[in-house]
Amino acid sequence: MDASGLDLSAVHLERARRRWGHLPGARFVQADAAGYLADTAQRWEAIYSIWGAVWFSDPARLLPLVRARLAPGGRFVFSHAPAVPGCYGPQGMYGSGFRSRPVWVRRWAYEPHVWADVLAGHDFTEIEAWIEPAPDPALLGTLIVTARAD
Repeated sequence: MDASGLDLSAVHLERARRRWGHLPGARFVQADAAGYLADTAQRWEAIYSIWGAVWFSDPARLLPLVRARLAPGGRFVFSHAPAVPGCYGPQGMYGSGFRSRPVWVRRWAYEPHVWADVLAGHDFTEIEAWIEPAPDPALLGTLIVTARAD
C-alpha cells in the first residue's frame, strides 16, 4: 500500500518520517495541499486532513482539488477544532504570537451542518459531520467530517 504524508512544516514531516518512515510505500512531501493536488495526476482511495489543510485552506479552492484526486468511491475525512460559537467562515489570526515577525494564518471554521452543505455543493456524498466530545467535558472536542466521492 502506498501512502503520502503532506505538510507545510518541515518539523512535522521529520517527526512523521521518524515515526512511519520505515513502512513500505510511505512517502513524505513538504508542500501546500492545494498546490500539491493541483500539480499531480495521482489519485487516492482516501484523503485525510487531521487538524491541517482543510482548516487552513479556502474550501472553494481545496475541495474541488480533493474531489478530483479521489478515486471513485474514495473517502475524504478531516478533523479540526470546532468553530468558536458565532464565529464562522474565514478567520485570521497571528500564528507567531505578538512578539516576533508577524505570520498571518487563515482558518475556515463552520458548524458541522454547514460543512456538510459545503461538501454536498462539491459533489461529495454520504457526508457525516459531528463534534466528537473530549473525554473531559470541560475541554474542547474535535470536529470530524467524512464524505465519499462517487
